[in-house]
Amino acid sequence: MISLYLHIPFCQSKCNYCSFVSFPIWENSSFLDTYISSLKKEIRFYAEVLKDKGVKTLYFWGWTPNLLWADMLISLIEEVSNNFDLTNLWELSFEFNPYPEWEIYDIINKLQKRFWKEFPRIRFSFWIQSFDNEVLQLAWRKTLFIWLVDFLRWLQPLKQDNTVFNFDFIAFWKWNKSKKGNRYLWSPAALEFFNDFVNSLFADSFSLYTLELIGNQKWKSKANDKLITWEYFWTDDEIYEEFSLLKDILLNAGYSRYEISNFALAGKSSIHNRVYWNMENYLWLWLNSASYLNWNVLNSELSSYLWIKNIETWVRFKNVSTLKEYCLWEFLDGKETQSLSNQDYLIESFFLSLRTDKGINDIKKYESILVDNYKEKLKLYKEEGYVFFDWESLVLSDEWMDVSNTILSELMKEI
Repeated sequence: MISLYLHIPFCQSKCNYCSFVSFPIWENSSFLDTYISSLKKEIRFYAEVLKDKGVKTLYFWGWTPNLLWADMLISLIEEVSNNFDLTNLWELSFEFNPYPEWEIYDIINKLQKRFWKEFPRIRFSFWIQSFDNEVLQLAWRKTLFIWLVDFLRWLQPLKQDNTVFNFDFIAFWKWNKSKKGNRYLWSPAALEFFNDFVNSLFADSFSLYTLELIGNQKWKSKANDKLITWEYFWTDDEIYEEFSLLKDILLNAGYSRYEISNFALAGKSSIHNRVYWNMENYLWLWLNSASYLNWNVLNSELSSYLWIKNIETWVRFKNVSTLKEYCLWEFLDGKETQSLSNQDYLIESFFLSLRTDKGINDIKKYESILVDNYKEKLKLYKEEGYVFFDWESLVLSDEWMDVSNTILSELMKEI
């Protein structure tokens, strides 16, 4: 089976921290219909050139919902259903911004009404990001803390038995100072609400990220037609401190950490995300995306499109990077195809597995990519409480998940 990941790269406006390929709709509205047509054509293309038509997970990501509405989303799902086999679909997922609120509620209602009998799990993930009003302003988010509170309260009646709700937050590393000089995160009311919201267990899961890519950069925001610039310089300790504070609230409430940045109640972790970490087959359908397939699901026609001659295990390939090319139905960038050797596969598998709560279940499988004295290192790590290791399986402790690159760099010959 394969997993499909569809992306609509149009937003009301681009958030200040966003490094993904996306376009403000007001500059590119003429491309929207053409892009959707191209996306449907790409769906049909892969349905023709893949041997395996069974879909395990279907994921929609990357837009402000009111740009498409429910009817457009439903038409895309039906396009997939007409070309692939969704009989055994494990999870249907959507990601939304938490605004405009009433449009989102309407979309959720229509999607659930249309698909709740067809699929065992429908997952909605909401990009809350922060409860700090200044951060929301600096990041060019179209909301405020008080509006987010209302959004979450009105969201509660929409939850059904087969619905999973996930909420994304970002540790932006911004600390406030009281008049007495004491440091605090968000406002006291915002932090209290986060505590209460987490402990209510209404949320099935949380994603908690840090944005390393924006460290030491200027954030710009418009106010009264003037450009205002703030500049922050964060230390590693401050970055970890905010992440750790929010993480501890989640863990203390009973959420389990199933991946470095993800926490869930029992049985509510993202099935689609585990496909990526387990290095299963997935297709990412949009411009500048990278897909990953095992050789046995490829047929000769797709291999020729990708300019592939020899495949040992897996192949990674990318789409074109410009909106114009994609909308002209020129999807694949053959120059970006990479056939992974068995060594390449082991390196990626080791790296991704240690990000998760499952870890490594057969350490001997990876001996060729590990340093000669890896057993001695792991024995020392175990004694220090950094890892759980029984000479076969290896799992990082919670504390060392936060600094996994340190252990990876000491254990692996190359990363």
